[in-house]
Amino acid sequence: MSAGPSVLMLSASFHPHVGGAENQALELSKALARRGASVRVLTRRLPGTAARGLVDGIPVRRLPAWGSGLLNAASFLAASTAWLLLHAREYDAIHAHLASSPALAAAAVGRLTGKAVVVKVGGGRGIGEIALSARTWSGRLKLTLLGMLEPRFIAVTADLAAELAEHGLGPAEVVPNGVDAVRFAPAAPNEKEALRARYGLGPGPAFLYTGRIAIEKRLPAFAAVFARAAGTAGCKAALVVAGDGPLRHELEAAARAAGTDLRLVGPQGDPAPLYKACDAFVLPSVSEGLSNALLEAMASGLPVLGSRVGGTAEAVSDGVSGLLFSPEDVAAAEGPLGRLMTDPDLRRSLGEAGRARALARYSLDAVAERALKLYNR
Repeated sequence: MSAGPSVLMLSASFHPHVGGAENQALELSKALARRGASVRVLTRRLPGTAARGLVDGIPVRRLPAWGSGLLNAASFLAASTAWLLLHAREYDAIHAHLASSPALAAAAVGRLTGKAVVVKVGGGRGIGEIALSARTWSGRLKLTLLGMLEPRFIAVTADLAAELAEHGLGPAEVVPNGVDAVRFAPAAPNEKEALRARYGLGPGPAFLYTGRIAIEKRLPAFAAVFARAAGTAGCKAALVVAGDGPLRHELEAAARAAGTDLRLVGPQGDPAPLYKACDAFVLPSVSEGLSNALLEAMASGLPVLGSRVGGTAEAVSDGVSGLLFSPEDVAAAEGPLGRLMTDPDLRRSLGEAGRARALARYSLDAVAERALKLYNR
């Protein structure tokens, strides 16, 4: 029998749908299980998935939801509320990932049953789920109800905790995302060159972006800045983009126009080898929560170049574990880019400091320990 609490992870979506929230729900579930907790996931059933199953050893129960939009959200809200009430004796705490409709179910059932309820909020200030919810009547109703039900909120950054307070929610405790620092680790001396050959990378430094190619990431503008920095430095640097999104074609066009050595490698099922193959990580977002890719890059020993926003500004110590530039002007990245392109010693020292910071502040075990304390309050 498990020595720890029985925790129900509640998420609107889960594997095989893969995103930042889904990855964090799974990784935290595994870390909690290693610490003796009994963990299972309750989520929406997607086409082609079974009602019950295991994902990396974690039991998953998938509930039906019908239609799309508000109908889909409402039907999953009803189904999850009923399930939580009927199975209330089977768990001690509910951990809802993201403040979507399942968070309402968790908060309401927690009120009725006295169970501990934690609602994790993600996204970047002004563009994340809280800001988006505040723009629609249904979203504002959801936020009002969550405020009345008073679950315990956790935010991945202090920036998001402040945004919650501005909308009358909280107080929120800041608990960051976690990273598997065993899986994401620097390349061994004998494997980096083989991995670079695998991805077709030349001798010049490779700068990696991992994530959605979306407007808030500013990749088309960054590609032009990248080309200018490489030209000034006289360096054959490559910009590697692992992901997809609505601005993919705009990014390709901008790179062609600027002469950027752009390598689009698509979404990666396992990005760990790609981090090991590259030399630096970039995140030029106009707004950011706490990026899983950022933490993975830090754990992999890559120096970070990012805009000074949200979780990036909190995770990266400017000049110590990475270089930051003003979010108001992506062109301000040109100088730091040139330094990283031409100074391998700087890349190494920043990367080593980033790895140490990831181990100290963002390890999955440390995050799981903090979550357990929240469940037990």
